[in-house]
Amino acid sequence: MNVTEHQIAYGTGTLTVRDYGGQGPAVILVHAAGFCALAWDQVGEALGGHVRAVALDLPGHGGSTAPMRRASDAWKAIIAVTEVLELTKPLLVGISQGSHACLAATIEEPDTFAGVVTFGGACVRSEENAEDEIAFYTSPQFTELLRQRFFFGSRGRTRKEAHALADHIAVRLAKDWRVIGFKGLREEIMYSIRSHPEGGWVNLPLPQTILAMISFEEGDRFYPAEKLFDRVRVPVVIVQLGDGLDREHANRERDLALENDLVTVRGLDAGDYPHYTRHHEVASIILETCGVTSRPAVAS
Repeated sequence: MNVTEHQIAYGTGTLTVRDYGGQGPAVILVHAAGFCALAWDQVGEALGGHVRAVALDLPGHGGSTAPMRRASDAWKAIIAVTEVLELTKPLLVGISQGSHACLAATIEEPDTFAGVVTFGGACVRSEENAEDEIAFYTSPQFTELLRQRFFFGSRGRTRKEAHALADHIAVRLAKDWRVIGFKGLREEIMYSIRSHPEGGWVNLPLPQTILAMISFEEGDRFYPAEKLFDRVRVPVVIVQLGDGLDREHANRERDLALENDLVTVRGLDAGDYPHYTRHHEVASIILETCGVTSRPAVAS
């Protein structure tokens, strides 16, 4: 698979975009907080060139030097990529918090996007539930977990130290049932270890980057709860993940689809990271949503 990279000016830095090429409808793939554009590489390959697919490093992640100053930087970055690459009516595809960024981008500019496909993170939950989740994910305990479990923000001096950290994280994540069988984790980790302005390297994103992405005040028009869909003006396909964290909201999602003609619900037998474990099925859903009948490519 030939992948090209673009650097797009945004804020006080740049956004890195991985371009998988292809012809046909445009698709933008948006990763979750803490991940990077490489997370979509298997899906990008499985799309087989039947769509024009790109994946961006959100601000503060991977190769993007632009910081995540506030949650809105996530969806404004999507809009910036669309404009600079001159993508016509792209379909937005999100995982977890990336799904919220996709939904918010279409609320900000409804005429710019064809629709949204969410794999988890569809935000179909009560405001009380959203408030509880935000309180947990912005707590000092969770911030410490980001440092201790995922080593976000860890720094070092030498390349040898960076490889040692990548090996350590990859071994730990390889035991995680949600991504079992995926062999590209170490490559992603090394991709996210970047030069630090003060010297040496840092493992991105920083914990404060993730906190900025998931921090919302009650009453925010983009508050990640079910009322968000009152403002959505494009078709949304909610892919329910059988073993995903959002399965507790499955009934609410189905009820929303009955009430809102723009919302469709379908299922996928997968955990929270189907772009790793079910990438062919993910590609198939994307192609189907785009109206492309070609089967996803299978790597030789």
